[in-house]
Amino acid sequence: MNYDTLSLAVADGIATLTLNRPDALNALSMRMLIELRSALKEVAGAPDVRCLVLTGAGRGFCSGVDLTDQRTGLNPGDRDEFMRDYFMPPYQLLASLAIPTIAAVNGVAAGAGMSLALTCDIVIAAESSYFLQPFTNIGLVPDLGSSWFLPHMVGKARAAGLMLLGERLSAKSAAEWGLIWKCVEDGQLPAEIGSVTGKFAGGARLSHALIKQLLRQAFQNDLGVQMQREGEYQSVCLRSDDFAEARLAFAEKRKPAFGATHASRSA
Repeated sequence: MNYDTLSLAVADGIATLTLNRPDALNALSMRMLIELRSALKEVAGAPDVRCLVLTGAGRGFCSGVDLTDQRTGLNPGDRDEFMRDYFMPPYQLLASLAIPTIAAVNGVAAGAGMSLALTCDIVIAAESSYFLQPFTNIGLVPDLGSSWFLPHMVGKARAAGLMLLGERLSAKSAAEWGLIWKCVEDGQLPAEIGSVTGKFAGGARLSHALIKQLLRQAFQNDLGVQMQREGEYQSVCLRSDDFAEARLAFAEKRKPAFGATHASRSA
């Protein structure tokens, strides 16, 4: 499909979704939200895609909501419509993808843009990038998962500081806090993303999908229930073609050549 506010390219099992409103630092307009949902559905329905990279064009990842967008077509009697019907669906779809998702943060990731990055499984940021919860600066509250992500990822004290003070957090500090996977020099970001996607493109697809399920369930299960889930999923993997190939490759002293499995497209 052709999109006006973003681009989607697929090559060698890797889907790259680029927010493409560089003059607005890729701020999220209604049009972009509609297209983002459509593009993610396209990725979810592509059987050959093994991982997704989400990034931004120009010098920013995503600066958050486009506050200049007129939001034409909304029902004035339904104050929840914009968040419920336009914002939440693409974020929920991104979170539910079975394939690994990688945010390549190449500049500012603020507000809804920060939430978009943190919805991905792995966040790799250029050193000049920064993260921002600007909500108190404009009289709003964190949304789209930020108030859930931050306490779980960095603890209450740091989450409170980020959300209440509305100050920038550098990519380097975000990595030191464990908020993101890695901070790299600006010029090294493409190579680092390529290294990670290469592992996923040739990796064990079923294993990736089930690990994502375990990660989501870990925040709600106690240890006993989580160990039970691990056992259930391990049984599935032990019967998979990927594990059979891994055993054969080990015996033959070579790298496994993982093929298609029966993993669902959405976890």
